[in-house]
Formats: sequence, C-alpha cells, structure tokens
Amino acid sequence: MLKVGVSNFRNAWESMGADCERVDEYGLGPRESLAEAVNAVIDLLGMQPCEGTEVVPNNSRSHTCLLSGVYIGNVKVLVRLQFGLDGPKDVAMKLAVRSEDEAVSDAIHEIVASG
Repeated sequence: MLKVGVSNFRNAWESMGADCERVDEYGLGPRESLAEAVNAVIDLLGMQPCEGTEVVPNNSRSHTCLLSGVYIGNVKVLVRLQFGLDGPKDVAMKLAVRSEDEAVSDAIHEIVASG
C-alpha cells in the first residue's frame, strides 16, 4: 500500500461510487483509548490519513478517520473508519472501503479481520 493523500476526501469518495464498496463492523476489544485504536488501524493498513482525521479529540466517545492510498496494481483505495466506545474500554469500528476493484475492497477487510 502506498500512502497517497487526496485533497478533498468527500469528493473523492463520491466520485469513486459505491460499486466496489464493502462495509462491515468489527470489535477491536479493550484499548487504552480511542486514539490508540485509531493509530493501531492506521498502522495496520499503512494508509495516508486525510484532512487531519488521525487526531482524536480528548474524551471523545466516537471518531471518524479518513484514509487513502494506492494498492498493488495502482488501484486507488479510500477508507472511512468510524470508531466508538462500546463500554468503558472496548472499541467498536465500522469500516467502509471504496476502491476501483472489489477484490481490493475485500482484501482491506481481510487485513482488518485478521489483524
């Protein structure tokens, strides 16, 4: 995965369309904080955070992080991560992936599921 940013995530997301979109939810288990969970997933995927969304405000109960990159074969990938605290320390995450190839969208989910 190459870290490649986009100047306007919303426009990039809309223009990519939902044809190859995959959405699922994951329990990330107990974490130190929402920020720690966000950083762990960014590191796992190796993608470029967009629009400063890698920064989680203190005491947040939920957070959305936007990532972009280019996968092997020059396939553009956009990821929208929605995190929420599920109990005192358990973190839940909704992962939405859009790319130009269904197999790539599926691969990103497999990375998170096995990560």
